[in-house]
Amino acid sequence: MINFPIFENLDVSGYGLYPGRPDGEDGLRVDFAPGLTLILGTNGLGKTTLVTILYRLLTGPWEIPGLADRGPLGSVKLKPTKLSSSARRIFAKRVADGAAGATATLAIRLGDDRLRIERRLSDLALISFFVNDEDKGATEDAFQNEIKARVGVWSFGDWILLLRHLIFYFEDRRALVWDATAQRQILRFLFLQPSVAQEWTERERSILALDSRVRNLGAALSKEESTLSDAESAVAESGGVREELKTLGDLQQIDLAKRQEVDEALVDVESQRAEARLRLLTFEQERESCFRNYERAKLSAIEAKFPEKSETARYILAHLLTESDCLVCGNVAPDAMQAYQDRIINARCVVCNTDLSGTSATTTPSEMASARIEKAQAALLGAEKALSGAREHLEAAEKDYKTIRREIESLTAATSRRAQKIDRLVRSLPPEEAELHEQRSELRAMRARVLSLKSGLAEKRRDFHSFVEEVNFQIVRKSEQIKTTFDQFASGFLLETCHLVWSPQRARIGQTGDFFEFPAYELEMTGADFSAAVSRTGPEQVSESQREFIDLAFRMALIKVSASNQAGSLVIDAPESSLDAVFVSRAADVLGRFADPETQNRLVITSNLVEGRLIPDLLQKTTTTANRRTRVVDLFELARPTAAVQVLRTEYEDVRNRLLNSEFKE
Repeated sequence: MINFPIFENLDVSGYGLYPGRPDGEDGLRVDFAPGLTLILGTNGLGKTTLVTILYRLLTGPWEIPGLADRGPLGSVKLKPTKLSSSARRIFAKRVADGAAGATATLAIRLGDDRLRIERRLSDLALISFFVNDEDKGATEDAFQNEIKARVGVWSFGDWILLLRHLIFYFEDRRALVWDATAQRQILRFLFLQPSVAQEWTERERSILALDSRVRNLGAALSKEESTLSDAESAVAESGGVREELKTLGDLQQIDLAKRQEVDEALVDVESQRAEARLRLLTFEQERESCFRNYERAKLSAIEAKFPEKSETARYILAHLLTESDCLVCGNVAPDAMQAYQDRIINARCVVCNTDLSGTSATTTPSEMASARIEKAQAALLGAEKALSGAREHLEAAEKDYKTIRREIESLTAATSRRAQKIDRLVRSLPPEEAELHEQRSELRAMRARVLSLKSGLAEKRRDFHSFVEEVNFQIVRKSEQIKTTFDQFASGFLLETCHLVWSPQRARIGQTGDFFEFPAYELEMTGADFSAAVSRTGPEQVSESQREFIDLAFRMALIKVSASNQAGSLVIDAPESSLDAVFVSRAADVLGRFADPETQNRLVITSNLVEGRLIPDLLQKTTTTANRRTRVVDLFELARPTAAVQVLRTEYEDVRNRLLNSEFKE
């Protein structure tokens, strides 16, 4: 659900257009109580300027390009951009002093939070920004982030859409009920979770960007193909050189593709080789550890088999067993070392070779030492076997690596030689033929790129189609409630039967590809020559007054259904201009329902001081005699008077008093 802004109060200070009452406070202050706030004036007193100040306090110096156009929203890029320096001076241009020192401050509620926004009117710069009396800093980033989080939208662009299409009913307004593309975006952020609405937008933008890229590249490809075709027709055949070039070019493409495959295989083989090296190193360390244990076991056996006092003999024999050389004669004696080692392992006397296996019923230290030697020798043999396997694995990996390297070198040499030959042949062609060959190469690359992009675009469209089908169910759940609420508002104004119909619209994203079904509503209404309700597919199919209030009823219904507390603000600029006189009372009744103070809605209406029943009927239906004056922002008192007001003040005051006091008679 969305937290719509609820206006609380507005202060405009130091702005030449609103000097304030001569006998009262300077500037302009508006307190927006629940219900109606009527901004009363005439041409030149600043009604539209005041409404625009409200809007710009909420958007700052940002706008979505093209959003103010009356045409369908279409595929407008919904990313806000900063206004030009000239556009940021919109209020400065309307007063003589350039709005130097002028400020405007707006307090609103978003859900349970109260926000206060202060901006300079000279350039829309943010002066201060508070949320629940906490200073959030005067930066646009902080402002936009807080707004998004508290409204419940994922982007500041969606916030601007909400303001433009639901809250502010400007004279340049878009007819939302007849713009399926605008409905698509509004329904997206009103009834989907922010993360899902974000995914929708980002997927759509990605498809639009890729579609544009494919079309642009495709157009360029078609142009180049046409140019090449014309050139080929104009250039004489170049005999066997052309055929050889074509053959060599095909072979080159084959070898280059194979080279790419071999390069990819090389990456895998290098990974396997590195793994084999690491494995060999691990087993070498394991074998070294086992060998050291085995050596220590042999030394322990020598110590156990010699008397404790035979240190010299023990040392000489231990040295022979570990180093294979005799300290007595200085010769290397591997046979003697093996013989002594066998005596130790076989439980025989290390000196005289007597069998010692049956000399004692108990286990002697010598026997224990022999057992340790056997265990250490077995571990060493196992480690050497594993090491041998690791070496074989590494040798195989090295062999594979060298094979692939040789293949790469062979392909490199072949393609290099062929490229040189192609260059020689191309140089031997007439200049026109060489250019044609270069164009063909470029076109092959372009065709491949176009095909790749088209494939990617088709995949994106398929994914988005499934995504939209899924989220449409979330939006359609609110359709009956929206239709019922619309009927309640529309029936108060129209005598014809008029209702909304849930009618998903088929549309492309971009200019190519399949159609998608997007959520949308259509209008059905009876007429002078239609006894049954028929579809009205455009605003030109109804009268001007019907058009304005049908669209207004649609906005009111969306606000009521999607608002977290079923309350919001609606700002309508000069509604009286399109009304038939006999429908004024019905229009006032519909607006009065929205402005019922019990709903906490804020309805802000600007109106010229015109003879008619709209103003008195609105005031009668939404205010009491006691609070009527507090609901009127009287620009005849607060704004700088125009020449017409200065000259005709008496006449203006007479009409104003009759309207505000509800003395107007038919």
